Amino acid sequence: MSSSTLARYINEVPNTVDKKVRSSSRSEALNNADCSDEDEKSGAAEQTVVSEKDDGLYARDEYLDPPPDGGYGWVCCGCVALMNFATWGPNTCYGIFLSYFLSSNYFPEATPTDFAVIGGIVIGLTLILLPFVAACMSIFGYKRTLAFAIVLEAVAFISSSFAKTVGVLYVTYGVLLGISFGIIFGSNTIVIPSWFLKKRALANGMGHVGVGLGGLVFSFAVHAMIDRTGDHRWAMRMLAATTFSINILSLCFVKVRQLKSSNEKENSFEVLKKSFDHSVLKITPLHYSALWSSFCTVGYVILMFSISNYATSIGLPVKEATVALAIFNGSQALGRPFMGWLSEVAGRCNASILLTGYTLILLLPFWLNITKFQELVPFCILLGFGAGVGAVNVVPLVADVVGIQRFAAGMGYVFFGNGGVTLFAEVVALRLRNLESQKPYLRCQIFVICMYFGGLLSLLPYREWKVRRVLNARINNELLEDSSKETYELLLQNTWLNYFKRMFLPMEI
Repeated sequence: MSSSTLARYINEVPNTVDKKVRSSSRSEALNNADCSDEDEKSGAAEQTVVSEKDDGLYARDEYLDPPPDGGYGWVCCGCVALMNFATWGPNTCYGIFLSYFLSSNYFPEATPTDFAVIGGIVIGLTLILLPFVAACMSIFGYKRTLAFAIVLEAVAFISSSFAKTVGVLYVTYGVLLGISFGIIFGSNTIVIPSWFLKKRALANGMGHVGVGLGGLVFSFAVHAMIDRTGDHRWAMRMLAATTFSINILSLCFVKVRQLKSSNEKENSFEVLKKSFDHSVLKITPLHYSALWSSFCTVGYVILMFSISNYATSIGLPVKEATVALAIFNGSQALGRPFMGWLSEVAGRCNASILLTGYTLILLLPFWLNITKFQELVPFCILLGFGAGVGAVNVVPLVADVVGIQRFAAGMGYVFFGNGGVTLFAEVVALRLRNLESQKPYLRCQIFVICMYFGGLLSLLPYREWKVRRVLNARINNELLEDSSKETYELLLQNTWLNYFKRMFLPMEI
């Protein structure tokens, strides 16, 4: 920011406020601000608009061209939900395939670690590929990139059904399916944020309805096909035909909203540079949200892939194990929109903290003591309203930090980290099993609890940062009374006591 802009920024504060305290808080605010290069280059009139509307809840560039928060955005939200149904839904029911592979001898040379790694590759590539997908979209266009991935997904499922060795399954189900999921998911990550701002968390939750519904429908469908045919082959072919049809239908209607401020068409190199914008790494709260998302994602992936096998490990039949996984997925179909709604009511950061804590409460006293199907069912129902919070709220939390201009780069960094740690999440889970114990999953359960606890701790400094940004925005409000401004200035002083006060200050953020 230029010196003249800085001077004008400081002079807006009333003279009644102590200049020393004011200067200190302003410097801290500017050092931690999320202003992008585009904000610095924008004109004086544009900056005036931002300053009038900026309440500190969102990144500054969001106020320059705010999304409509509805309209055709809801159609695109429905398309994203359908594509989540056709990607994350089949991915969720990999637990059924995993349980079948572990109990059968279809691939005699394979080990449990092989099947866990294959599932991890799918999840890992889905998340890691995000920045590369942004590059592909800049070169080939949004719909062409998406169409290629839709065809690749069908090819991956069909070729996996013909795999005779686990090595081939690594390539077809692990690599090819992971790439297709990664491109579809990466292409659609920007859709909802481009259409929604104040309702972004709610819309993102609605878009995640497809994850739960897909898992519910495909869990029963895959189990029925395996039970009827005796192996997994026709189940995978069914997935190929179904997902291809749903994805193609969604492709016809979904689109990304173009910003009015981006009138000049950027060349591929400029878009590619934005996708790998390393300046986002200087934004401290982005690292907090990345840590939270990574911890929660590891815990969620283990839960998603292990519930079915956990049920059989405590003596339940395969049918009841399938029902338990389906109930968990069905619960998510209601739970994920609920998370989005709660995020808009209580604040995105507040809701993320509450839901992470809620999941911990479910895991710690309840999951450790489940031994019967009657106990597993309510656990799976309640778990669907909290376990996936890392996937639902990561988009609005990151967007609030980096803004829409650098959103692709911010999400690319976060998901690259998520993909790296989830590659081996289920491998760790299976390694932690002790089949000779009366509680074979005890160590795995403790590990999952530690993951969500780590996520909870990571969000607390994120909340302190956002409270600080909101307080600075309120101080700039000329209608605010001088006494309130002085209170905020004192609260913004750089002391450990004030740090924890800001961290737990009652505020809807």
